[in-house]
Amino acid sequence: MYKLSPSDFKYLYQDCKHCYYQKVKKGITLPSIGMPGVFSKMNSLLQSAIMGMNLKDVNSELPSGIIEVKEGFLRSAPIPPSKKSFISGRFDITSKLEGGSIAVIDFKITDPTEEKIQKYSSQLHAYKFSLENPSYGEAKKVAKMGIIAINPEDISFPGDKVIFKATPTWFEIKEDMDSFYNFISEVTELLEGPTPKENPDCAWCKYRLCFAHPEATQDEIPF
Repeated sequence: MYKLSPSDFKYLYQDCKHCYYQKVKKGITLPSIGMPGVFSKMNSLLQSAIMGMNLKDVNSELPSGIIEVKEGFLRSAPIPPSKKSFISGRFDITSKLEGGSIAVIDFKITDPTEEKIQKYSSQLHAYKFSLENPSYGEAKKVAKMGIIAINPEDISFPGDKVIFKATPTWFEIKEDMDSFYNFISEVTELLEGPTPKENPDCAWCKYRLCFAHPEATQDEIPF
């Protein structure tokens, strides 16, 4: 069984199949650079500020629903059709909607473009599958998925304070579970096969190759 992290789909899997294979199959992880401290603090303040709010008060395009859970852990049942992989990770927030279903939403501090946001589709679908098919606990119906992009637009200095202003932009991720299952099948097939070749465009692959020790060769018999 392969443990798949939703956060790896957007970056590591797309950027370098070799590094992704090494992480999932062999447990060789890349050095963690981490999010810059100021962004980590902004994200923490953001999540604390929205707890208990109604989604419609965050963005008028969203349905009515109270934000109840932040940074929740999830672990899924095996994913069809092969059932050789499962999801393990954390989501940003969930909100309970009318009728008992939930919305799962990620907040991103980023320049919002439709093309960029849609690359998070597999990540959001992984959250949906995990919440609806947990390895333990109660299953929850996910009725809406999406990204709220925060991009600072203005800065002012009232008194001794600094205020950044931004308009939260909502991008809905349309449900397409067939594409998600096909994606997971692609990932599983990669993991079942031989180690992918190093990616010449990957900085970590270049780093490893620079320090790789070539095999010793001997051209002539020394006697």
